[in-house]
Amino acid sequence: MTTERTTEVRPAPEPAADATESRLGPTVRRIASEHLIWPILLLLVIIGAFVPGFLTGGNLLNPLWGATPLGCMVLGLYFVMIAGKLDLSLESTFALAPTVGVLPMGAGLNPVLGILLTLLVGVVVGLFNGAVSAGLNVNPFLVTLATLLTLRGVVVYLIPEGVYDLPPAYTALGGRQFVGGLPLAVVTLAVLFAVAFVVMRYTTFGRSLIGIGNNEPACRVAGINVSAVSIGAFMAAGFCAALGGLLDAGRLFSVDASMGTGEILTVFAATTLGGTALNGGRGHVTGLLGSILVIGGITNIMNLIGVESSLQQIVFGVVLLAAILLSSVQDRLRASTT
Repeated sequence: MTTERTTEVRPAPEPAADATESRLGPTVRRIASEHLIWPILLLLVIIGAFVPGFLTGGNLLNPLWGATPLGCMVLGLYFVMIAGKLDLSLESTFALAPTVGVLPMGAGLNPVLGILLTLLVGVVVGLFNGAVSAGLNVNPFLVTLATLLTLRGVVVYLIPEGVYDLPPAYTALGGRQFVGGLPLAVVTLAVLFAVAFVVMRYTTFGRSLIGIGNNEPACRVAGINVSAVSIGAFMAAGFCAALGGLLDAGRLFSVDASMGTGEILTVFAATTLGGTALNGGRGHVTGLLGSILVIGGITNIMNLIGVESSLQQIVFGVVLLAAILLSSVQDRLRASTT
């Protein structure tokens, strides 16, 4: 009696490339959903390399310097948007704060006190926006739209022709003061972003903002004072906008009634482009930094090649639309990975 042996034929092992692809898949999705701004910035630098003068040291420094006021407002809007709110009044706070800060200096107010007054105005405006929207449960879009128009009217009434010849002590932060070869305004923005990074990652306030943006009712059940945290977000936004106005006044050595006019759309585009979700709960401070560099780089390239200001508005309109579409794509990618 003979027995036949059957040999089991096993398929050859899959190539190691499949394992690599399985590891790369989540990585690519994470970059696309959370850090897409950095590949965009790299692409912009590659494009700029073909523009004469773009990669020179002086040219790279000037747009970074000029983008510092915008960066302050972007960070301010981030604090509000991450909690699922919106603040349209930042561009008017941007102008009102330095206006109120410089006028008393004509009567002898110390410039240092003028700086403190400038920042205080931003905090007070934020407190008002937060108290009305969060405290009285009024739609923040409508509240801040009203303050946007009201504050702009106040600025035009107070300084219809602008204020010039500001004291050097008041313009020091945004002016031609350098620290280690960098403008003091750039250093100030870097410090502001570093503080924001620590607040959002390591403090209860930052985690509460993200939680409110993700699920506000659950935060209320968990015992978080949603109204107080939301008001704090608006106050932080007002402070950042006021600081941006202070830096812009120092850079231009003047305060004008048109400061910041129409900038809220660019601020919104930069905040969204930086990865902050439109409905809140998602976003990184580091992504905002990348978006500020992208916006500043686009502006710089257009200036170098001589694009007219009217056409630049069209470009930024396209950027805003692209930012909204990218935000929608990122939201879907996030949902697919959870």
